[in-house]
Amino acid sequence: MNEKDFRWEIFLQPYEMAVQSFIIKLEAIKKQHILKGLKNPIEIVTGRVKSPESILDKAKRLGISLEEIPDKIYDIAGVRITCKYMQDVYEVAEMIKNRKDLEVVEVRDYIKNPKASGYKSLHIIAKYNVETIDGQIPINMEFQIRTHAMHLWASIEHSLKYKFLRNIPEDIKARLFAASEAATALDLEMSKIKQLVESLGGEGIRRQPYPAEQLEIYPNNMKKW
Repeated sequence: MNEKDFRWEIFLQPYEMAVQSFIIKLEAIKKQHILKGLKNPIEIVTGRVKSPESILDKAKRLGISLEEIPDKIYDIAGVRITCKYMQDVYEVAEMIKNRKDLEVVEVRDYIKNPKASGYKSLHIIAKYNVETIDGQIPINMEFQIRTHAMHLWASIEHSLKYKFLRNIPEDIKARLFAASEAATALDLEMSKIKQLVESLGGEGIRRQPYPAEQLEIYPNNMKKW
């Protein structure tokens, strides 16, 4: 396979279809919870497909050939679910793992086992069959599930990696790690507040009305990470 002649638009299209499909599916689950007056664990659903440049950069770092990319790079298609509370992260993870249209390959729990940098998130790698005019195409895709605090930290760290070409200065790394610990403390405190509200009979907060625009789905307006 020649990199120069490789048809990226054809290769990436099934991944785009998968991401768009799961944005719709997860937004529908969110809407069902809201309409039925149930506790909704899903706050925000976004998705992205890696660019050819990003895929090739990762392949080079991992020593992966062009032919091996579909089998050995798992996050070409990515769906992110952001939640309010840490408990919601695991509730959404169970929803993903129990789906009949996915085959879960691996669960990476960076919340219970954070990366050395302080990164926290729960990743689920799964296989998904995309229906195309050429039949079913099995692809790997990754679901990232995290709280708002985890997402804020990860977004800043991600931008700094690019700014410093993956060589973040040690003093900034140390401050990022401290910020990660602060984010975890915030998540834990918010979870305690949630538990206290529920113990005081605050179930009514689950049934508050939502503006109609919050129930709209915009599958063609895919957010980028």
